[in-house]
Amino acid sequence: MDILQKAFDEAVQELAQSATSEEELDAISDALPDQLEDLLGHLPDQILSTIQENARDGLEERRANHAAFVSRDITRWQKGFDQLELLIEIAVEAGGSFNERLRPDAAEQTDILFDIVVRLHAKGCLIGKEILALLKNGFADGAHARWRALHEISVTAMFLAKHGEAAALSYSDFEFVDAYKGASQLNHYESRINASGFSDEEISEFKSQYDAVLAKHGTHFKEPYGWAAEFLSKGRPTFFALEEDVGLDHWRPYYKWASQIIHANIKSLRSSLGRSETAEDILQVGPSNSGMTDPAHSTAISLLQLTCTTLFLSPNFDDLVTAKVLATLSDQVGESFFDCDR
Repeated sequence: MDILQKAFDEAVQELAQSATSEEELDAISDALPDQLEDLLGHLPDQILSTIQENARDGLEERRANHAAFVSRDITRWQKGFDQLELLIEIAVEAGGSFNERLRPDAAEQTDILFDIVVRLHAKGCLIGKEILALLKNGFADGAHARWRALHEISVTAMFLAKHGEAAALSYSDFEFVDAYKGASQLNHYESRINASGFSDEEISEFKSQYDAVLAKHGTHFKEPYGWAAEFLSKGRPTFFALEEDVGLDHWRPYYKWASQIIHANIKSLRSSLGRSETAEDILQVGPSNSGMTDPAHSTAISLLQLTCTTLFLSPNFDDLVTAKVLATLSDQVGESFFDCDR
């Protein structure tokens, strides 16, 4: 776009030099805003149209370059990627078998704890696959940010399993709090985001359900993590309080580290996993094959915690063996990535 600016500046200079009198120069100056407005009215569309017409070759070249990068990235971290992918697949199969074996009885008994924890496990396995995809494509910081979500799921599942059906029911009821707040917020901004909001009848129904769960659990229920308040000795519940309750508060430094990537944190502007092997102050806008170890090993550990929490709701001998296999494999994931890093 600097080329366009230069061309415009040269045209203005040429016009100015062509003026033979002060009056002509003033007339040219007065006409410039209208000419500029006219250019801005049609030039961007013309430029975009040209870019789109010529984009195929450029995009194909970039895709080929990225495919070559992915191949090199996988070659470097092959041992670690294979171990992590194996752990994820074992967790998926274990969760599937567990669900298939116990789902009929759980449905008959309306076992909400089973249902929610199994659903959390399934979501955790999905996030594990997303993390692996990000790592293989060279986005270690993105993978670390997704691990943060996996850690939250693991902590939540452990908390529910510890406190039982009452906590699961409270967690389930919190859906009505989220629904009412979300619907109200959408309606408040619908004109500014060009979206269709909910009708008065729908909002009334959301409000009725919201009021019902607040009457059931107390006014604290409307606060973030309000569903966990009655199971904690502290006042206003936080995610850190949940971590402490299940003995995972020692992960707080890693959680805060991963949070830096998600938020507009000044520290993440100056340092990142993707830049961990360069001394230069670069502005990273693409993939890097650096920094895979921490998000990968953290993922293995959290998925191990989540899978064991799920299987131990009602374990059989196969589940106990699977848990031991996953524990051993989790350690091997860390060792493999450290070896690749070195």
